[in-house]
Amino acid sequence: MLELYIGKVVEVSNTLISVAINKELETPFIVINSNPVRIAGVGSFLKIERSIYEIVSEKIVLESDKKEVMNEITSNRVILCKVIGFFENSVFKQGSVGETPNIFDNAYTVTDEELLKIYSGTSCGESISVGQYLYRKDLNFYIDINKFFASHSLIVGNTGSGKSNTLNTIFTELFDNINTNESYFLFVDTNGEYSKAFTEDKLNKVLDTRNAKNNSIHIPLNLLESEDWKLLLEATEKTQYPVIKSVWNSVKKNIFAKEEHANIAEYLLDELKKSIIGILNSNSNTTNKLGAINSIREDFSFMEDEYYKKIEDVFDIFDKYTVNGNKFVISNGTDNYTDCTQCIIKQVESYTTTEIKDSFTVEDMGFLLNITHLHRTYKFNINENNTSPLIGRFNSNKKDFKTIFLPYTVGEKKNVIECLFEDSHILVCDVSRAKKDIRRIMVTFLCAKLYNFSVNCKDNKFSMHLIIDEAHNYLSAQNLDKEDAIAKTCIETFESIIKEGRKFGVFLTMATQRPSDITPTLLSQSHNYVIHKLVNPRDIEIMKNTIPFIDDMSITMLSILAPGQAIFTGTAFNRPNIVQIKFDDSKTKVESDTIKLMNKWRRKRNFDEHSLEIAKQDVDEE
Repeated sequence: MLELYIGKVVEVSNTLISVAINKELETPFIVINSNPVRIAGVGSFLKIERSIYEIVSEKIVLESDKKEVMNEITSNRVILCKVIGFFENSVFKQGSVGETPNIFDNAYTVTDEELLKIYSGTSCGESISVGQYLYRKDLNFYIDINKFFASHSLIVGNTGSGKSNTLNTIFTELFDNINTNESYFLFVDTNGEYSKAFTEDKLNKVLDTRNAKNNSIHIPLNLLESEDWKLLLEATEKTQYPVIKSVWNSVKKNIFAKEEHANIAEYLLDELKKSIIGILNSNSNTTNKLGAINSIREDFSFMEDEYYKKIEDVFDIFDKYTVNGNKFVISNGTDNYTDCTQCIIKQVESYTTTEIKDSFTVEDMGFLLNITHLHRTYKFNINENNTSPLIGRFNSNKKDFKTIFLPYTVGEKKNVIECLFEDSHILVCDVSRAKKDIRRIMVTFLCAKLYNFSVNCKDNKFSMHLIIDEAHNYLSAQNLDKEDAIAKTCIETFESIIKEGRKFGVFLTMATQRPSDITPTLLSQSHNYVIHKLVNPRDIEIMKNTIPFIDDMSITMLSILAPGQAIFTGTAFNRPNIVQIKFDDSKTKVESDTIKLMNKWRRKRNFDEHSLEIAKQDVDEE
């Protein structure tokens, strides 16, 4: 709309003013270019010099002390306005310009371009359109690219309110209109909805722990750190993590760091011999020592790697001895008093192999954890119950780990970006086919690895965008009350990202239907909010108490928003905006529609006829 003269100031009081509307404009609408345009309605804006005022109420003047003035300017309609900001160098700024208007100053409508800047603080050139203003369907709603995407965001709303389509619309418009090849986008697809969404120029991968052949998320083992294993195995800080740290630091030093000079077969054998000798030199009784060594021997029968079958004969040394009292003695020998422990140790030390092993695998990691656990338990007299749960968790997840983590081979140089994104910059990771706990662990692991890569990248010229759909599955505060170790690690990881990520170019977007489940830190540290319909009073109260950018009118709208309508508010917007999100069947390819049961079911004819007969009888009786 063009700038139109609509009236004059007739009363001034601090930040409030009264404006008399021209008599020609006393009707609610005028027609401009064949389109009805609302003039000076409550909630709209007008301009006086540089200052912008919002219209808060209006009335018809009949008899008052201003009647003579009103007759002079031929108007019966008066509107009350409050100052909200001003334009300076074509930029809208909130607050007062520092001066009040004079009586009889002219008032004008604001142009559509100015209206965009008032609502969202942006212009068309640096923004994308994601819908229309609910009360101005003729006016597109724009998101400022710099303010919205270079920040943390939260999208909330009940099931069926349109969250998935909003997420799709925002990023589809971004990828359609902006070249984002200097950034990386990871979409965590919790329900398998987005394989066809956003753009065709993306990479789809699946985390499938039920069928290894379908899994396409692969990370080489050499990219893991001891902290990653701590997360993957839910290790306790004081008793279990030291075992992981000891094992993994040794692997990195003796295998990964040596690269082509590493002898994996020799290293594993040396670690086995060290553990056996440590057990033999411990203060435990001989029967327990032999039991521990035999438990390692039994584990070899379950190993899939042929290497372990080829070094299994190291245990044949013990077949020559038996336990007598607290001593190892020669089986069927005549000397039952001489302890042969040191003789056994020498034979173990002298055992060698010529076998070659080309890779370091998940199975090797489990082997090292187990023998280190036994070594520490016996040599240092540590309570076995402190670390045995760690071994149990590894064994229960070993199959899944082998599916995801690739063996390390000499010369492996890829970083986490190259492994995940390959030649793309947009990755949709479908985790719907993974077991619940593995899904939570792996989502946290992937996001943590990408965050740490961004932090440690010295010439960080890219931004990293992590988009988590159904975020309550990973970030529920309720799970902390259940002493859920995975939940604690998940929440700590994402709280670290949302607190520190911005300075390293890492930005988090979360979508959830249960904002009351998300931790207060994650809610309050978000910068921008897209709020769809909410009916749960607790969710509404959480939004009211958490978001500093929302007004009471917007809060009252939350429970009556229609599907596809949302309130956009936050640092990227000057004020809360109620928006009708775009919906384009050709672009909106989110597979989240509620199933239509009557496409599958059919009404029973006899039931229908019977119901009609009963209804007729009821009518006749009345």
